[in-house]
This record gives sequence, C-alpha cells and structure tokens, in this order.
Amino acid sequence: MQQEQSNGADTQQKPMGHKAKIAIIGGGSPYCAGLMHSFVHYAQNFQGCEIVLMDIDPDGLELIYTIGTKLFKHAEAKITLERTTNQKTAIDGADFVITAFRTGGMQARRFDEKIPLRHGLIGQETVGAGGFFYALRTIPVMAGIAATMEKIAPKAFLLNYTNPSNIVTEAITLSSGIQIIGMCDGPLHEIQHVAEAAGVGPMAGERLYHRTVGLNHGNWTTAVWRNGVDVLPQIIAWSEQIAEQPMTPANYEHIMLAKLIATYRAIPSHYMHYYYFPELVLAFLQQKPTSRAEDIMQMLPALLNHYREEAKKDVPHLTQMRGGTGFGDFALDVLRSLLHNTGEEWVLNVQNRGAIHFLDAERVVEVPCHVDARGAIPLMQGDAGIGIEQRGLLAQLAEYESATARAALWGTRKDAIKALAANPLVMSYSKAELVYQEMAAAHEHYLPHHLL
Repeated sequence: MQQEQSNGADTQQKPMGHKAKIAIIGGGSPYCAGLMHSFVHYAQNFQGCEIVLMDIDPDGLELIYTIGTKLFKHAEAKITLERTTNQKTAIDGADFVITAFRTGGMQARRFDEKIPLRHGLIGQETVGAGGFFYALRTIPVMAGIAATMEKIAPKAFLLNYTNPSNIVTEAITLSSGIQIIGMCDGPLHEIQHVAEAAGVGPMAGERLYHRTVGLNHGNWTTAVWRNGVDVLPQIIAWSEQIAEQPMTPANYEHIMLAKLIATYRAIPSHYMHYYYFPELVLAFLQQKPTSRAEDIMQMLPALLNHYREEAKKDVPHLTQMRGGTGFGDFALDVLRSLLHNTGEEWVLNVQNRGAIHFLDAERVVEVPCHVDARGAIPLMQGDAGIGIEQRGLLAQLAEYESATARAALWGTRKDAIKALAANPLVMSYSKAELVYQEMAAAHEHYLPHHLL
C-alpha cells in the first residue's frame, strides 16, 4: 500500500524533459482520439517526445492524425506527431510500443458473441469462447510485433492494451524476451465507480488504492484505501442493500455484482458474473435482440462523423470519444511512471513471479505493481485475502489461458479445441468441437494455418 505516492495531476506540473519515441500500433482506432486528448492533458510530461501512429486503415489513421495534430498545436504541446502504415517504420528505434488494435474488427467481435450463444455458451470479447477466438486471432499478430521489436527496438517496452490482455500478454512472455506489460483501465475505473456509488469515492485531488488480485477480467479486490483508510466495509454495506433489488434486463449485471460483493465480501471484476450466474446470464443474453458488438456498430457511424466534423476545425472539440478518456489517461499514467521513474503503484498484467502464492510463477496475473524505469514489478500478495472457495476458479482460468496462448503460438487444431474445452464457461469437449468448427470457419481469414 503506497498511499503517499502522488497522482497524475501532481506530476503533470513537474516536467522532467525526457525524450522518447512512442509507437502506437492501432493508431487509427476510434479509441485513439481519447489517447490524443490525454497526451494534450499530460503534455508537460512528454515534452520532446515523438509519437508515431501506425495503422493498416489509412483513412482512420489520417483522421486521428489530423485531430491529434490540431489538438497538439492548439495546446502548444512540444510533442512531435507522425503517422505511417508501415509497422517497421513505426517500431524502429522506439522506446515504447503501445498496442491497441482489434484483429478482424467489429464484425469478428460480432461472431465472437453471436456464434457461441447459438450453442448455449455465454461470453463476450474477452471471456468464454468469444474471448478464446479473439486470442487466437490476436496472438500471432502480437508475436510478429514482438519479433520485429527484438530486431529493431530490443530495449523497448511493449505496453499491450489489446484484448484479451491477460492471454495476449502471457503469449509474449512465453515466446519473446521483449519486456511486456499488459494494461487494462477496468480495475481503476470499476473500483472508483463502485466506491462513488457507495459514497466513499476518492477525495478531490486524490486517487483510490486497491488490492486487486487475480487475472485480467477475472479478479477480486479485497481492500480499497481512501486516504489511508480501507473503505471496503462501507462498499459491502451498500452492496447488501443493492443486492435485494429485483433483476431486470437493464440492471442484471449491476445486481449480480452487488450479490457477489455482499456474499464474498470482496469486489469482483465486472466480468465475474459470467462465471457465478451463467444460467441467468444466458437467459438475459438470449432475450436481448442485439449483441454488444452490434450495439457498438450502430453507434460508430455517428461517432466517426463527429470526429470528421471536428477534424475540419482549427481546434477540434471532441464531445464524444470511444471509451472516453479513461483508456488514454490510464495508458499515459503507466507510460509516465516508466519514462520518469516515478515508482507509482498501478494494477497491471505481468508474470506472477510468486506475487500470488496459489498460482504458478510463470502465469501472467493482474496485481498491484511498482512501476519505474525498470518496468512493472509485482508486489507480493500472498493469498491477498482471497478465500479458498474462490481460488479454484482463478487457478482454472490461469491454466486455461496459458493453454490458449500455447495453442495460438505453436499448437494444432486439436490442441486449441482442448484448450477451449478447459474454459470454465465451456467445460465440454463436444461443445468445444462444435463451436470451434463454426468459429474457425467464420474467422478463417484471421487464423494461422496450424489452427485450421
């Protein structure tokens, strides 16, 4: 627990003049508009840095580049912004490589969500069969990026924001010597949201510190410190009241999470309700006429049109951003800690190395880390207050994720099916075979030959 550490707002006033090349792979993504906005907010910390946006979509790339260039100019930010469709050009000589892309786009995510549901299996882009296939599509691409870095930017940090973060990060730790840190702003914002709802949100100018332990999208928070005081008991008391409310299609996730908090006296990842209430989630998802991917696909044209209209102005004013500013702010908090050797504490995805005693040392886990110029160093947690009845699921998830990473890197179709059958939301070899056959056909263009 390091409550005495300063937050981003404090360090923004103390520029250190460090220069670095920062490559952003997926720089034409709608998410990256928020990242450009965050670079302006943190400009004092990145003076003299060179940012290179890279994307295979030239139109999206040009749009984000235009917005970023105009935002930087208006803010008089001493940051150089470039763009390229050539991955090697972006990575060459980089100090940091941020990955934030979606292999297959939103249409692939739609398949991830819709096809398993036809077989009675739940999940989404990071959990269940959908998350499994997202990993199979993404890991070969990430392995290629890591291989390129080994040749032309061997000392760079790979900061992975591409989902499913835990599995993708594990694959690179297994196959490359590149320093990789998996990032997800979910724990930071989920804990703040539930604390604010319970009336114990962070004080002005402060941030909450929390003991979040497990895997990305599969963790528990067993302490929340507000100005040095653990406010988890207040959050539990609030949850006990919310848990009594009736479930509806609009609030069922909220109620399920409250029930888990009240029952286990710890805060679960938002995605844990898939594992603890699978039959209820299945019923609600089958009632819903559209998937989350379809909802986003309906929203994106208006968002992109907003970006295009603002890009025409001398000073873009973005009132809508995909993912808000949370994605960008968290990425730059971590990047700032590395660049300026601040030693701040952030919850990140790194190799366990004994931080959680009931998980294998080689598994990638999500834990509080001390972040400085050396990288993200996991802080020892022991059992972190996680009960024995909760550990089995985390252990199963960790081994499933490692099996998936290995199958994506080196395995056969049969290896991949066995890994999918080990997913806690599948647990059936016969269903895994059926879903694999249909999903592999849908994603054939994006899967390596050894998995087809």
